[in-house]
Amino acid sequence: MPPSPVQEHDSCMWLRRIIVAVAAYALFAGGLATLYVVVQQDGRSAAEDAPRVLLSAGASAVTASPSRRFDLEQYRGTFWVRYDAAGTPVAGDGVLRGSLAQVPFGVLQNARAAGEDAVSWEPEPGLRFAIVAQPFGKGSIVAGQSLHRTEQRIQRTGLYIGLALAAGLVVVVIAVVADALVVQRRLTP
Repeated sequence: MPPSPVQEHDSCMWLRRIIVAVAAYALFAGGLATLYVVVQQDGRSAAEDAPRVLLSAGASAVTASPSRRFDLEQYRGTFWVRYDAAGTPVAGDGVLRGSLAQVPFGVLQNARAAGEDAVSWEPEPGLRFAIVAQPFGKGSIVAGQSLHRTEQRIQRTGLYIGLALAAGLVVVVIAVVADALVVQRRLTP
């Protein structure tokens, strides 16, 4: 027996509802993706705040601090290193493998040319820093901070967004199944 006009209409309506549900979920997912990017970028940019504060205190205030050394493989706070015109580290409190930390020479050159350079620096796999370099005399000075906590927060945000996406998908599936059951009941004599 061919489907009745009511059955055909209900089938078309059900298909439209699925399309609307998928479109709504796509918008939801797009919104969450945008949120993730905003949180990630904001967190990464905020990681430069402490190094900038350290540098804004003035290079003389930074370089006048006691001669303590921080092993950057373990240390999560701010550090600084001063470089001569050739890019050789000459003073500071941030050390890697027993020596003052050596950032790429291009960072120092860019800082001298532009007045500042801010980058993510990865001297070793898994060891990342937000660093800010500025000219200092004939050389440069760099202040930095570990990105460890920032990256942990970003990963946690990614987990929460993944859970929200899964929950949203469950809601869409439940809505589609409930709609199918309602349509089926209407069609059952």
